Amino acid sequence: MKTIKNYMCPMRDGVKLATDLYLPDAEGAYPLILMRTPYDKNVFDSEPLYAHYTDYVEAGYVVAIQDCRGANASEGCLNLNGKNEHLDGYDAVEYLAAQPFCNGRVGMFGLSYFGFTQMAAAGQNPPHLDAICPFMTCSLATFGTSRMQTIAAFHLGWAYGQLLQHPEAYMPDEEFRSKMLPLLQENMGKLNEYNKLLPMNRNPAALLPGVPLLDDYIALVEGVEKKEFWDSILSPIDHDKIHTAALHGTGWLDVACNNTIDNFMASRRSADSFTRENARLLIGPWTHGGVLPHEIEGIDYGSENSGEAQDVAGMMLRWFNRNLKDMDDDCFAGRVRYFVMGSNDWHTAADWPPPEAVRTKFYLAADETLQTTLPQAGEVSMDYDPMNPAPSALVDHQKRGLTADWSMISDRPDVLEFRTAALDCDTTIAGDLRMTLFAATDVPDTDFACRVTDLAPDGYQRQIAAGLVRARHRNGLFTNDFLTPGETVCYEFGVGHAGYRVEAGHRIAIQLSGSLFPDCNRNLNTMQAPSLGEDYAVAHDRIFFGGDCASYIDLPILK
Repeated sequence: MKTIKNYMCPMRDGVKLATDLYLPDAEGAYPLILMRTPYDKNVFDSEPLYAHYTDYVEAGYVVAIQDCRGANASEGCLNLNGKNEHLDGYDAVEYLAAQPFCNGRVGMFGLSYFGFTQMAAAGQNPPHLDAICPFMTCSLATFGTSRMQTIAAFHLGWAYGQLLQHPEAYMPDEEFRSKMLPLLQENMGKLNEYNKLLPMNRNPAALLPGVPLLDDYIALVEGVEKKEFWDSILSPIDHDKIHTAALHGTGWLDVACNNTIDNFMASRRSADSFTRENARLLIGPWTHGGVLPHEIEGIDYGSENSGEAQDVAGMMLRWFNRNLKDMDDDCFAGRVRYFVMGSNDWHTAADWPPPEAVRTKFYLAADETLQTTLPQAGEVSMDYDPMNPAPSALVDHQKRGLTADWSMISDRPDVLEFRTAALDCDTTIAGDLRMTLFAATDVPDTDFACRVTDLAPDGYQRQIAAGLVRARHRNGLFTNDFLTPGETVCYEFGVGHAGYRVEAGHRIAIQLSGSLFPDCNRNLNTMQAPSLGEDYAVAHDRIFFGGDCASYIDLPILK
C-alpha cells in the first residue's frame, strides 16, 4: 500500500483541503472511496468500523480521507451548521475523480458528521459520485435541528468539543488562544446551566467574540425560523436531486437513528428512479459511533450481533463492489435488514416500514388505559411549564441512560400516562410510530411530546421511541400557524421508529408531556420565536378521547 499525505484538493473558491491517500501498490486508475471528516483525518481509523480501510485498498480501491474545511490541516473555516459541506463535497468528488489514480468512479463512507458530508455532497448531484454509505446522520433538517425547527442543546456542546480538542486549528493566534481557552474550559462545565437561559442568543457560552463556530450557533438560533437562513446553508437536502446508490446504517440506540431511517425513506420517495431502487437500510442493536457493540449498559444482545461479528465493514465493501465495480454482489439480502430488540434476532423487509406490519390503533381512554376499541368521549388536563420541562433524557438509579427507567417521571404532574392491559402474547413493533392527538390549549403556541415505552411487571419502563410536534409548525417547515386558545386541533406526528418485541405480561405505555428538553429547545407558549423569546406562559392543555376526537397511538405490529 502506498500513502500520500496532505494531498491538497482545491475548492471552487481557491481554499485547499488536505487529503490523505491510500493507494494499491500497482500503478493504475482505481475506484476511489472518500471520507470527509471534521475530526482530524489522522485518527479516522480509531473508529473500528473504518479500521478496515486496508481491506478496501487490497480489494483495488483508493481510499481518500479528507479534513473538512477549517479542520486540522485544511484551509478555511468550518461552519457549525454544515454550510460548507455541500459545495465542498461536490468539488472534492469531482476533483479526485479527475486525478490519474482514479478511474472516475467515486464512493463515500463515514458516520455522524462525516455521514452528513456524504448526504450534503449527494444533494449537489456530482456526476462521478456512484455510491455512498451514510451512517448515523441527518439530511432532512439542518445540522443540529429537528424537522420541527427545534434546536438541540448538544449542538453548542459539539462546538465546544471541537474548540477544546483542536484549539490550534480554530484559534491559530497563540495570544488569543491563551486568552480564550480558560473561558472555554470554564463554560464547558456550565453548559447545562447556560442552556436553560433565555433568550438563547444571549447564552454566555456563545458570546465569545472572535471564537469560530460560536457565531454560527448564534446565526442558527436567530435564523432557525427563517427560510432564508435554511436556504443560505443549503438545507434541507433535496432527495429528488440525488442520483446515487445509498446504504444507510444506524442502531436502535443511536441518537441519530430516526434521522437515518428518515433519510432512507426519503431516498425511497425520490423523484430519481435510480436513487429509489438503489437504497438499502441496516439497523442493528448499536449506539452512536463506529464501535457497534453488542453489550450496552449491562444488556447483552449477543456477541454474534456486534458490528464486527456482523461484518458491517464487509457489507460496505460489497456495496462498493456492486456500485463502483459492477460486480454481482450486494451488502445483504433484501432491501432492509433490521434487528429486533427484545427477541434479539434479525429480520429482512422489502421496505421500511415493513409492508407486513399491520397498523394498529391504541386509543387513549379516560381510565388512563390504551385500548384497541373506540372509548367513550372524555378529556383530561395537562399543564406545561417551560421553566420546568419534562426531560428528553435521564440517568436512572442504576446509572443507565440509553436504557433508562422512565418510570422515574411517571409521577410528574405534567406527564400523562396511558397503559395497555398486560399483553397475552409477545408483540413485535416494527416500523414508524405515529400519534394522532386531539388537544386544545389556552396559549397561541405549544409543544406536545409522546414517548412510547415497554412497561415490565416489575415497573421498569424502557423507552421504545419518542417524538414531538411544535404547534406553529404542525403543517410544515416555515409555517407559523398559531393556535386559537380553546380551539380543538388534531395533531398528527411521528414518534420515531422501532424494531422492538414487548414480552407477554408486559404493557405498552405512552407518556404525554409538553417537552423533550434538552433534545428540543423549549416552546415558550407565546408568539415569539421560541429560540428568541424571553417571556413565557404556562400552557393549560386539554387532551380528548373517543367520539369525533379520538386520540390514539398508531403502532406497526408484526403478526
